[in-house]
Amino acid sequence: MLLKDKLDQITASGFNKMPRTIARVIEEGIEELKSNKLQAKALNIGDTIPNTSLKDINNNSINLRDFVKDQFLILNFYRGGWCPYCNLELRAYEELRTDFQKIGGDIIAISAESPVYATKTSKKNDITYPILTDIEGKLAKEIGISFELNNNLKREYTNFGIDLQEFHNSYKSELSVPAIYVVDRNLKILMAYIEENYMNRIEPNDVLIKMTQLNSESI
Repeated sequence: MLLKDKLDQITASGFNKMPRTIARVIEEGIEELKSNKLQAKALNIGDTIPNTSLKDINNNSINLRDFVKDQFLILNFYRGGWCPYCNLELRAYEELRTDFQKIGGDIIAISAESPVYATKTSKKNDITYPILTDIEGKLAKEIGISFELNNNLKREYTNFGIDLQEFHNSYKSELSVPAIYVVDRNLKILMAYIEENYMNRIEPNDVLIKMTQLNSESI
C-alpha cells in the first residue's frame, strides 16, 4: 500500500469526521501558510542547508554535516510523534532505509521534539535511523519552513492534548511544515519537497527513484 493510501485512511477516519468548526480552523491554518508563500520562500534545490548543531536522543550535540557519510543524506522534517501522519511517514522511510543505503545514502529525521520525546517517537515506530532534536526549531527557521501557530490553532491543539511547549521544552508554539530535503556531502540541496498541508507527503519510493537517477548520473 502506498503511503498516500495510508494517509488518506487517517484523513477519512480522523479529519473528515471532526466537527466542522474544528476542521475549519485547521483548513484556515493551512491556507494561511499558503498565503504567506512559505513553500516558495524556503530553501530549495541548489541552496545549501546550514551546518547546524542538533541533539541526538542521548542529548549529545552533533553537527548536521557529521551525518553525511556517503553520497547523499535525506532530511525528514516531521511535526512530532503526536502526529499520526508523521508516524506513518517515519515508518515508511524505515522500510526503505536499506534501499537508500545501497545507492549511497541514508536518512535522518528532525523535529523540535526534545530528546525525551524524540526517543519515544523513535521507539514506538521501531526506527533505526537517527531522530534528532532541532532546539527551538533553529534549523527549521533558517531553512524557512517554520511557523508559529495562530491563536485558534493553539486552542484546538490544546484541546487535542498536543502541548507543543511541553514536547519541545520551549515557551513557543512553533512547528515546521513537513519537508523532505536531500543533500550532498556539502549540504547542497539536490531535491526538496515542502508541504504546507500536513496531510500530504511525498512517496518515499519516489525519493528513492529520484536519488537512484541522480546517483547514476554522477557516476
